[in-house]
Amino acid sequence: MADTRQSRPAGPEAPGGRADLSAALDLEMAGRVMGRLFALAPRLVEILDLGAREYGMSYARGRVVAALHASGPVLMRALSEAVGVSPRTITGLVDALEADGWVERRAHPSDRRATIVALTPAGEASFARLLQGYQGLASDLVSGVPMADQERALRVIEHISGRLDAAVRRGTAAFDPPAPPRQQPPRKKPGAP
Repeated sequence: MADTRQSRPAGPEAPGGRADLSAALDLEMAGRVMGRLFALAPRLVEILDLGAREYGMSYARGRVVAALHASGPVLMRALSEAVGVSPRTITGLVDALEADGWVERRAHPSDRRATIVALTPAGEASFARLLQGYQGLASDLVSGVPMADQERALRVIEHISGRLDAAVRRGTAAFDPPAPPRQQPPRKKPGAP
């Protein structure tokens, strides 16, 4: 039986050369906002990947370096809390960053069991360059957007992020996934047994 549905155009092309499929699907505004966020996600990952190639900096490692840049030398335990990862995870991240010259471990002056982690001078200089590039990209992306709109966008993103965290904790994304289409058995070729 032939499909009689009329094909619909994907919708106006969104910035970045991608069609706005959320508009083509006639989604309400909430669906369109989420559609745009989902479309942005892989493009933001491309930026993260670029940082990883240029600086050997994954997102997780970048959070550690950023936390150290913000705090200065800090106890490993406090660094774990600041980054929001387990002590075991922070140890692995610090090991890798130390091997690449980003951070160094120092003995605590009065507690032999405690370790202080600090950025190396080379790590500080590299992070300053990375941060300058990040700030330049951010400024370029929001160029022409009034400050009040940037502040409002930040509040909306923070709201969505908080709700997303709650949805993930509940184990759902606010919808039940549909059952996959039924698999059709392979067709036999004419004359085959």
